[in-house]
Amino acid sequence: MSDRQILIADDDICLVRLLRISLETLGVKILQAHDAMYALTVIHKSPPDLVILDVNMPAGDGLSACEMLASDRRLSRLPVIILTGDSSEATLARCKKMRAYHVPKGPQAIKDVRGLVCQLLSIEGADTVAPARFHV
Repeated sequence: MSDRQILIADDDICLVRLLRISLETLGVKILQAHDAMYALTVIHKSPPDLVILDVNMPAGDGLSACEMLASDRRLSRLPVIILTGDSSEATLARCKKMRAYHVPKGPQAIKDVRGLVCQLLSIEGADTVAPARFHV
């Protein structure tokens, strides 16, 4: 296992479990948060190498948490993937403004997140090419 860490913040326990299983095979350590406030606490205490945030969570939403990270000089370069079922123009615009990657929840989500993680963390593997639609 490498020393790279990914924080997954989502209140969907089953989705977090599936992401964890998929991403741990890349040799990364997975940290979990089930709400935005705890995610921010974890990030400020010991910043991970990458963050995956849901939009709709208890105790704050992922987009607001991402905005807080983007405005923090120490954390503004932290790669963020917004994994959400919300693909509204407003959500996409906020992601673009914060240079966050948007991945829609759905049947392809785990594979898409895995490919994007490989790309962002420069992890070699068969699925390292993330679809162009995720680039900001």
